[in-house]
Amino acid sequence: MASTHEVPLSSNRPGLFLMVGVILIYGVLAVMRHSEEPIWDEARYLEYAMNFTKGFYVTDQEPNFVNGPGYPVVLMPFTGSPAAVLGARLLNAFFMGGATFFVWLTVRRYAGAGWAFAGAALTAFHPTLVWMGFALMSEPLSMFLLTGFMWSFTHALRDRGRRWTAAAAFFLGWLILTRVFFGHVLMATAVLCLVLMMIPPWRQKLARALVILGGAFLFCTPYLAYTQAKTGQFLCWSTNSGELLYWMSSHHEGENGHWFGKADVHSLPEVAPLHSEFYKEVHSHSILEREKMFKEAAVANFKENPARVAYNWACNLTRLAFGFPRSHQAEELRTITLILFNGPVIFMAVVAGLLGLRFWRTVPAEVWLLMGFAAFYLGGSTLAPCLPRYFVLMVPVLWLGIAQVWSRHVEVHVVAKPGHRD
Repeated sequence: MASTHEVPLSSNRPGLFLMVGVILIYGVLAVMRHSEEPIWDEARYLEYAMNFTKGFYVTDQEPNFVNGPGYPVVLMPFTGSPAAVLGARLLNAFFMGGATFFVWLTVRRYAGAGWAFAGAALTAFHPTLVWMGFALMSEPLSMFLLTGFMWSFTHALRDRGRRWTAAAAFFLGWLILTRVFFGHVLMATAVLCLVLMMIPPWRQKLARALVILGGAFLFCTPYLAYTQAKTGQFLCWSTNSGELLYWMSSHHEGENGHWFGKADVHSLPEVAPLHSEFYKEVHSHSILEREKMFKEAAVANFKENPARVAYNWACNLTRLAFGFPRSHQAEELRTITLILFNGPVIFMAVVAGLLGLRFWRTVPAEVWLLMGFAAFYLGGSTLAPCLPRYFVLMVPVLWLGIAQVWSRHVEVHVVAKPGHRD
């Protein structure tokens, strides 16, 4: 297998300048858009953080694990006052700055400074992150952890250092606790490593990858032990998957798998007549009974009209990448921006995948594993209602694969027209 593209590492000043600029820009956005009224999922994250300050995460009566503790733990010091909450918003600027620098460091090692700067800038100024980066949402932290994992994972598989292995396991473990769906991605990636063991030159790297995955899983075992103690369920990552499957499978007129929150269910005139009574019935039961009822309803939806559920899944593909279509809602102009950003990334990733398969020996094992990691995440995400903020987390990983393959196998020549003079 060919070695990766080597670039002199004498200076990281472009990446550092970009990182500082990102911190300043996101810091200004946090101050300008600060509000004492919570929006989106902020109230839930703050509630979990407050629970931690009182010595618990969920109660025995309401073991509602909507998300993992990774982000609420970070928010614990910022729950005292509105001024403290502003500090938590400002912390996002450092997460985004760190993520930017991680992308620079990782991609530069495989494809050079130009590709690294482009990937770092794309990550830093992706419209989804610029739009959400001020809020108390898990995306900035998740991006920091994901890019930190990408950086340390590639080092661990190439350089074999124990510190890189430990760092990769830590970053991935904290990422899973922040976005618990990555727990399923970890297990799928472990299976992929075992399957690829049939390639002899990769076995040492695959063994190190399995150590990292095992370490990340071990990092999550206290949380899994806690969820089992509260729910009685083994490997319980969350208790809201049933509700997601319910909306993914719902196929009333005008619906396409888009998710609606509890308030929308009871207030929107297009939604309430179809779902309000069922929601009232479901929410009169305990958390675990709700989960069971939602899953049973999802199975019934699928049996009733599998073709429409397949249509919902197809809608999830474009909703994941571009934010449309949405049930009973007008589309937003932001969709155009997402098409302009994500469209080229998807096209380049497809080309990189085809070229990578054609010249598979030129792609290092660690890059292949990260591409598999991204494929499991994106593919699994389409099984529940999708949002563009899910896709954006894989942009740095996809860019690494794009940069590594395109820098080796794609050349662009500018040919002057006949008769043209400089």
